Amino acid sequence: MDVGVWMRPEVLAHKLEARYEDNHEQVWSLSRWPTRLSGEGKHRLFVASEGAWRGYFTLSLEALYSPNDASAAYALLFDTLTWTLIPPVPVRHFRGFTYKVPRAPSDGAADTSGV
Repeated sequence: MDVGVWMRPEVLAHKLEARYEDNHEQVWSLSRWPTRLSGEGKHRLFVASEGAWRGYFTLSLEALYSPNDASAAYALLFDTLTWTLIPPVPVRHFRGFTYKVPRAPSDGAADTSGV
């Protein structure tokens, strides 16, 4: 299942820079759990920025839960090396997350060329 989030350009750039660090795992925090991610299979975190879908990260099978943090109790984990660039698809700004994401290329090859 796929889920999409909106990132400011500088946040996405920061996440992508982590590909060159020793630990390239990053997190994306949410106030509520995307229930569709509870199913089996490959899960992806699609990223929209500057008015378009830009690409996606493959999500880890694990997530973090912090019950004392009401504003961001859930944290999705992803490896920045899995970044896959997609052709830009226009989208309106949104908050939280959405399941309405573009179709991912079926080849699964990561494009690490950036945004």
